[in-house]
Amino acid sequence: MKVSSKIHATVLILVNFLLLHFVVSSLPLRIDMTADNSFTLSDSAKSLLAKIEEPIRFDFYKTESVEGLSPQIKMHIQNFGNRVEQMLRQFERAAKGKIILDKIDPEPDTSDEENAIAAGVHGQSLPNGGSVFLGLVISQGDSEHVIPFFDWNKEGSIEYDIAKAVFEAQQLSKPTLGLITSLPLKAPPYPTMPGQPPQEDQYIISELESSFNIEVIEASATELPKNLDMLAVIHPIGLSESLLFDIDQLALSGKPLFVAVDPSSLYFVSQTQQNQMMMGQPNPNTSSDFQRFFSAWGVEYSASDVLADPNIAYAQQGSMRSAWLIFREEQTSEDFLPAAELNAVLLLESGQISLTEDSKLTLEPILQTSEGAGTVNGMMLQFAQQEGLLNQLQPTGAPQTVAGVLSGEFTTAFPNGKPTDPSAEESDVAESESPEQLYTGETNVFIIADTDWTLDQFSIRRQNFLGMMTVQPINDNLAMGTNIMEFFGGSKDLIGIRGKGGQARPFDRVQALEVEAQKQYQIKLQEVEDRISEMNQEIQNLVSQQQGTGLIVAGPELSEAIQNLRENEANLRAERRVIRRDLRKDIEALKWKLVSLNIGYSPIGLALFGLLFYRMRKSKAL
Repeated sequence: MKVSSKIHATVLILVNFLLLHFVVSSLPLRIDMTADNSFTLSDSAKSLLAKIEEPIRFDFYKTESVEGLSPQIKMHIQNFGNRVEQMLRQFERAAKGKIILDKIDPEPDTSDEENAIAAGVHGQSLPNGGSVFLGLVISQGDSEHVIPFFDWNKEGSIEYDIAKAVFEAQQLSKPTLGLITSLPLKAPPYPTMPGQPPQEDQYIISELESSFNIEVIEASATELPKNLDMLAVIHPIGLSESLLFDIDQLALSGKPLFVAVDPSSLYFVSQTQQNQMMMGQPNPNTSSDFQRFFSAWGVEYSASDVLADPNIAYAQQGSMRSAWLIFREEQTSEDFLPAAELNAVLLLESGQISLTEDSKLTLEPILQTSEGAGTVNGMMLQFAQQEGLLNQLQPTGAPQTVAGVLSGEFTTAFPNGKPTDPSAEESDVAESESPEQLYTGETNVFIIADTDWTLDQFSIRRQNFLGMMTVQPINDNLAMGTNIMEFFGGSKDLIGIRGKGGQARPFDRVQALEVEAQKQYQIKLQEVEDRISEMNQEIQNLVSQQQGTGLIVAGPELSEAIQNLRENEANLRAERRVIRRDLRKDIEALKWKLVSLNIGYSPIGLALFGLLFYRMRKSKAL
């Protein structure tokens, strides 16, 4: 073959390779190779999109050009913006024509920028004085929902944020939340004592009223309202059998439950102490249970045992309360989106929940203690000193679950049918028409073994600022409650969406090498520090001896010791440089292998393809 023919063949191969790459990249086919399917819609999101009846419009405001920033920050902003756009494209494809995506670049001083601001999309200020837009306006008919700005610190929740906005844009009214509680969360409509100002709702009620129509149900009620979308049961005491039956049927019908029980309610403990000072007053129940349902579901919970954990205990001014637990990022579930951003949840004298061996349900832990947690009797907390309490504590050796999500196929807590009301007459029972009883059903139940976290005194601080009453959260208690109830009060499909990892994935092998190098370095460094400490001690001894002699000028022994110390310090610094260089050899070698593979796989693949093509042509010519 002539040289010119070989050149022509090589050029054609290169052109064909580029065309093939362009055609393949244009196909609507994607292979998600990430560990947690970061670029693939979950089945729950697809199910949500399949229920869209009327077309939805996505106006995606994304700033394309970001100037005047460092390359690292600029790359981070652009990569995150591309990640959001890719997820929106996934929604558009999965909706099969029901979503119309319009990408808009709101350049400064343009009508697009004005439209973005008017729609509620906020520009994020940058260090260079400019701003970047990355928001979404979802509209369907007259309904509209806005994501002002996608938070680049919450990369794992992009899919959930978009899916939640799609669901809320289709809602014409707020869902109804039923509330059964013995705690004073909802203030009475009139003052309890004449001449006193009316009481205020606990702040968690005010927060929930922005997302729900709240319907309070008294513990003495005999049935649930028919229009409930979700039910919250907080510190249940004295519920009637007929009301419990309605709760059972509500759960089996697929509507979510929020259940909060408590082995030692501080609110009622304080009420008990007050009542003991007033003769003739009954003592309220300081502990609550949901035993009929827990037994049917296979949930283990003790209404008398309280968790204590010195590793995450609340401490203030040198005093530690081992049964007051602060759940930080390490003790919360990263995958459960409503709890993913919680950093400080305060629970007070809480219990623990788990599943029996024969339970058919699944318990996803949301809040867990450390391995140093143990249980103590709730009554002992009122009498035992903290030091004695810690001495009696027997650690379980495993994290204990304080809050979790129960899911799966639930069975009824009333296998013998609906209980009869003894006060009802036989004619009323015969005439009443009740729907057929449900014996099984799938739902989701959030269970937390504490109730005091809902009260203002343990969650917020009210302050008077310039004549206005302001509310300042002192922890993440309110965020946890509102996040979870909004999460469960939304679509069933939203409940199935979990957080996904970011694009940046750690190199496990590199991290292992670095950990090993750090260990060796620390050993060497400790040896060096020990030698320096010994030499410093010798110098101190010499200085003391020198001062005892009354001489002002240092003697030859002290001068020689100081000189030796300086020489040794120089040698130690050189030794550290050698240690660092030697211990990073493996890491640097692995790094260059990865870089070479990243850069060289395309030309190597092209060369192999060309060689194979040449051999095929040559064999045909023969």
